[in-house]
Amino acid sequence: MVTLSDDEVALIRSLLTALRGIKVRDIDKALVILSKGDRGGR
Repeated sequence: MVTLSDDEVALIRSLLTALRGIKVRDIDKALVILSKGDRGGR
């Protein structure tokens, strides 16, 4: 396990939170597109 200072932990946490926000939105968009394509697909 790597030991991090409080500042480093805060920075990593904020970066991960930002990434997660982007990913969730992208995943939602992809799911909407897939669900639209699904109706005629299967």
